[in-house]
Formats: sequence, C-alpha cells, structure tokens
Amino acid sequence: MRGVAPAVVAKDAHSRSISTGSGKRAFIELTILVVLIELIMWIVPLVPYSRVFYAAIALVIVMLLGYFYIRDGVSARELGLRFDNLVRVLKDLSIPLALFVLVVLIVGFGVGAPRFGKKFWSMLLFVPAWALLQQYMLLAFVGRRLRLIFGEGFPGIVATSVLFSLLHLPNPILMVACAAGGYLWAREYQREPNLFSNALTHAVASAFLANALPGWMLKNMVVGYNYFLR
Repeated sequence: MRGVAPAVVAKDAHSRSISTGSGKRAFIELTILVVLIELIMWIVPLVPYSRVFYAAIALVIVMLLGYFYIRDGVSARELGLRFDNLVRVLKDLSIPLALFVLVVLIVGFGVGAPRFGKKFWSMLLFVPAWALLQQYMLLAFVGRRLRLIFGEGFPGIVATSVLFSLLHLPNPILMVACAAGGYLWAREYQREPNLFSNALTHAVASAFLANALPGWMLKNMVVGYNYFLR
C-alpha cells in the first residue's frame, strides 16, 4: 500500500512547480523543443554533414533544457530526480510493464523472431541513460507545460501520451507502444514523480520490444525520414 503522506506532498510540490508560468509561454517553449526534435527526425537526414547538424541541434536542446531548469527554479526532487520513492513507483509500474512484455513476447514467438543475445543485454545496460533523458523531456519539460495548457489530470496525461506517440511517426509499432507507455508514465508522474523509475521501465520495455519483434515489423525502432530507408 502506498504511503499517503509522501504522495500528497510530492503532488502538492509538483503542482506548485508548474503554476508559475503562463499557458502561452508554455506553448511557445513546447513548440521550440518539438521543432528542434522534428528537424533532427525529418530534415537533418537530408542534408550534407548530417552528423554535425545532429550534434549541433542536440546540443541546443540540452542547453535549452538546462536554461529552462535554472530559470524556472524548480528543484530536481520536484522534477522527479529523486530516490526516496523509486521502489514505490517501480511497484506501480511493474504490472503494466509485465503485461507489455508478455504481449511483446507472445507476438514475437508468434512470428518466430525473439533473439535475446548480446544486443538485448547491452540495451539493458546502456539504454537507461538515454531513456532518462527522454523521460525528462517528456515529463519534466513537455508534460509540465502540457498540464499548463490543457489542465491537470486526464487532459494533461492524454495530451502528453498523444504528443509522445506523434513524435515517433511514422513507425506504427512505436507509435502504439509510446502512446500506451506515455499514458502510464504521465499518469504515474502526476501521482508521484520519479524519472529514474520511469527510465528503468522505459529501458526494459525498449529492450524487449527491439529484440522480440522482427526487423521488418519494427524497422529497428527508427523514426522520422530514416524509417523509409530501412
């Protein structure tokens, strides 16, 4: 049973942390991030020296996230960079994660594709860091601003889920998986933010998805323009 007091305190602090900005400003900041991500997905693959442009835009994104973090004056704990509730949030996410893995395995064995070799274990080892960055952008940055625009509770959760799915166009499998995952992560984040728990479940889900389904179905989890080249 989840302790009531810590969850209530976390929710109150989190609500205060997003109440200082306006919906208009939130929309502008959100648009800037989305445009930068879309440039990486759709434009950068088409230009010469694409790796240089990719690195430059990625650096701009990191700098912007750092700037907004400092400007907003929100503590790392309020954003979910904390350990006191890590196990509690992991327990909340464990059942949905287990169901997701089960479905992926059923589909994977149905087409005879699962392969849990070196790639699977290396993903479990290295993907959590990338997943943490994604979760920070999705929930601590995007989700907080969508809650200012659409409101707390269900509307903000759905908006976060939908945007996360759309950012994985045109890969249909990833879009469905990210819509479901985005909804669960956003809902749990509103209840009790912990980005580390989200990142761990994100990494496990990604590892099973990438190694249980065949390449022709998942296109190696590629999104954007490069999806059409696989």
